[in-house]
Amino acid sequence: MATQEQDARVCGQCGEAVTPDLRYCLNCYSPLAASASRAHVELARKTATTHRPDPTLVFSPEKHAAIVRRSRNRKRIVITSAISLVVIVGGLIALNIVNSNRREAQRLIAREDAARRELNVLAEALNRFKADLERYPTNEEGLRCLTRKPAAFMVESDRASLWYGPYIEHLPEVDPWGNDYVYRTEDGGRSFELFSTGPGGEESADTRFRVESQQTAVDR
Repeated sequence: MATQEQDARVCGQCGEAVTPDLRYCLNCYSPLAASASRAHVELARKTATTHRPDPTLVFSPEKHAAIVRRSRNRKRIVITSAISLVVIVGGLIALNIVNSNRREAQRLIAREDAARRELNVLAEALNRFKADLERYPTNEEGLRCLTRKPAAFMVESDRASLWYGPYIEHLPEVDPWGNDYVYRTEDGGRSFELFSTGPGGEESADTRFRVESQQTAVDR
């Protein structure tokens, strides 16, 4: 009986009766013997040789720092990619605008050159007409008489014999901007004015597309 009472022990933490062979209380898991302590657990927790975080910790500063770094890197990559995409798209738009402006400028130059060529051809034809008939076409006759003989010439046979046309193979119907060439004559056909209204389509002081009887060709 005495031996059994000596062998019986009670947990100092919860008061639960335990058997002598146990080192920890089955009820509260507290150490029962003096030699049983958590010193080895604390020592293992402080040891850095395993290079592994303590699995018993709910919050790991190392893992949290790693998560923050990864999140920061992802944000940096996304921002960098977005900026690069904006730069590329902006560059393509700017290049497209530059190319569009260049093409528009080329079209404008081509139309201006075409207008000058046609005015030169018409001026030369008018001078050939005057060389034969000693006058320029009247306003009623217009530029049409450079390609076909006017009806009035068919009645007046003497005048018909002086017309050696056509003085131009093809009479431009409109200028490169879709407007009619303007022909005017004064002083009984002794002088003329020939011009295109140009890109604006309205008569102005712009003399780039204008020919008068004092000159036989548009300045190139």
